[in-house]
Parts: sequence; structure tokens; C-alpha cells
Amino acid sequence: MCFRRTLFPLLAGAVLSLAGCAAPAPENNIRTLQGGDGGSLPRQLAGQTLALDRFRGPPELAGLESNGEISSDRSGWRQWLFGDPGTRLTVTVYGLPAGWQDLGQERIVSGHYGQLRQQRINRVYNSDNRSIRFTSERLFDLEGRLTASARYLVNQPGRRPLHEVLLLTMDGDHFVRVESGSRERKTTELLQLSKRALAEFRAYQAARAEDSE
Repeated sequence: MCFRRTLFPLLAGAVLSLAGCAAPAPENNIRTLQGGDGGSLPRQLAGQTLALDRFRGPPELAGLESNGEISSDRSGWRQWLFGDPGTRLTVTVYGLPAGWQDLGQERIVSGHYGQLRQQRINRVYNSDNRSIRFTSERLFDLEGRLTASARYLVNQPGRRPLHEVLLLTMDGDHFVRVESGSRERKTTELLQLSKRALAEFRAYQAARAEDSE
């Protein structure tokens, strides 16, 4: 399914089917992601207080070296960048918005994914990029945590398509978002790289927490 600028008014209500190459979700009644999932969530912008200084970025993730950190304690998020000449990866941590804490995990994860999805479409629509095509969107259990994943291609004038992958999950009081992109690596490889990065990021935070006790 290809989303182009001329079809932008139809995007908000689009419902995508799961790609056949994705592994089936375990039998836990996790439903299919829908493009408009974010529309039913509370719209408060203020986030809950989150102690961002408890998070640190490792020097390397999934074989990619750190390219630095971007943080905004005032806005309530912290982001780490990793990459090599052909691949870039970011990990972003931020708190749940006010009013979301009492919602079910499935609604929180799928709803916020819907918001991120629309933001990505908007960036394509408001740029010189020609189209964005989602090839897989799903909810699944990843290491005991409900996770949303998306794989998509962005077509740009005069360049090879940009392959991108998004992983979104929540750990207690915060979201963890992993985004990867490459023109050389396909989305299947990027998805595995992103899963590895997420596992290594969590392990690094856990090890730091143990050292501080």
C-alpha cells in the first residue's frame, strides 16, 4: 500500500493488514494495529515527571558506535544516536503523557504508535519525498512487553528508497522508541538490528542500576 501526497486526506482512516513475512503473534489476543489508533487517546501534552538522569546511553548498540546524545529535560525526553556510514539508529526515552497512566497497555502502545505513524506520514507530505509505503505493522510480545513494530519505505527524488523500522514499547512509567534507517539494509535486517539494540539498551540500564545499589 503506497501513501502519496495526493492521497493524504485518506490516510487517517487507513487500516493496514499484516505482512505475511512477519512472525505470528503468540496467542494472547493482541489485536492488529490500525492506522487511526491514536485518535481515541487523551490529548494532554504535559508529561508526568520522569527522572531522565537515570538513563544513560551505551558507547555502542547492536554493533553501531555512539554518535552522541540529544536531550531536553524540560520537554521530558532523552535521545541517543548510533550509526555507521550506511545505517543510523536512535533510541528515545520519554514519560507517558498525563492522563494515560490508567489506560491499558495495549491502548497506550497501539495508540501512541498511531500518533507516531501519522507524524511520519506528515513529514513525507510536507517534504520533497514522493511517498511512504508501510510494509508491516503489528503488535507482539517482545521479551514479555507489548511492542509495536513498523517497517516502511520512503521514496525520495533521485535516490534509492530509504528503508526504515520503528519499535515502540513501554517500560513502567516511560516509553522506549527505537528507530533505524538505511539505504543498504532491508527492513527485515533493520528489524533484527532494532530488536538487538532494544535488548542491549535495557541490559545496559539494568547493569547501571545494579552498580548504583
